[in-house]
Amino acid sequence: MIEDKPMPDEMPINDAAVESATVAESIVESPAVLKADQSIQLLVELVKNVNHLLCEFYQDYQQNQVLQISNKADKSPVTEADMAAHHLIEQGLKKINPLIPVLSEESSDYKLRFDWHEFWLVDPLDGTREFINQTGEFTVNIALIHHGVVQLAIIGIPTLKRIYLTRKNQPLYRIDEAGDSLLWQEIQPKPVNLSSWQIAISRRSEWKVYQQFKQVLHDRQQTFDCKNAGSAYKFCLMLEGEIDVYPRFHPTSEWDTAAGQGLLEAIGGGVYDLQGRPFAYNQRHDLLNGHFMAVRQNDFLPSALQVAQETLKALT
Repeated sequence: MIEDKPMPDEMPINDAAVESATVAESIVESPAVLKADQSIQLLVELVKNVNHLLCEFYQDYQQNQVLQISNKADKSPVTEADMAAHHLIEQGLKKINPLIPVLSEESSDYKLRFDWHEFWLVDPLDGTREFINQTGEFTVNIALIHHGVVQLAIIGIPTLKRIYLTRKNQPLYRIDEAGDSLLWQEIQPKPVNLSSWQIAISRRSEWKVYQQFKQVLHDRQQTFDCKNAGSAYKFCLMLEGEIDVYPRFHPTSEWDTAAGQGLLEAIGGGVYDLQGRPFAYNQRHDLLNGHFMAVRQNDFLPSALQVAQETLKALT
């Protein structure tokens, strides 16, 4: 059991950040206010720099320069680009607030997290396989977690020079590079059409469970189209209304979903277990997620959960 310790009302930050408030505690009422928050400016600049760093590695790799690739204990690949992004993010977040710890996929030790009630949850390069396979569908995922709940979420898409950002209970923004400037645009939820679903299927869609999921949709006479995409790039397509429902039946970790969950919640959706409960973070001894259903609008959730449950029942 993780001991629940009270958080201080205020956590001091260094000179580079806003005084007398953590990133999660600021109240945002408009894009102008959000952009004026110096800690947000630093965070956006950090993700922009990581986007650029990863693009440099990616472009070199596309031009047949050697990319150092190794395998972790779980046999998943890690590259020198993953590690470079990890170090840059870790350093940047410590400059924003040295008192908020960082839990990254590439961290060397996860054990200290059991004493943390506020921390950054990071995947410095989500979609390493997509990077290696040169699909362009890889992202930078950062979420600020407070007592298990996503308070701030940001995802960068290096190949598009794009960033998505939100705070809890605040609007969602898309930030695009335009020369030396950043263009901020609030994203409004797209209309919902429950009669026809756009579904995200990973590139492991040949797995039997995903074939069964589609069969259940056919049996229920639910019209749908499938879109293959990798990494948290799928969450970004959901933010743009291109995907409605994203079922996931093979393993992910908490750093894969936290930022995407925070962004989806800003437009009325979320990431849920198959009992319909929103994901919570750093609440278990295992950092692996179970099966989940992500929806861009919660109107899709009841039917999507029924389909998932019928899918798993048919395979038992």
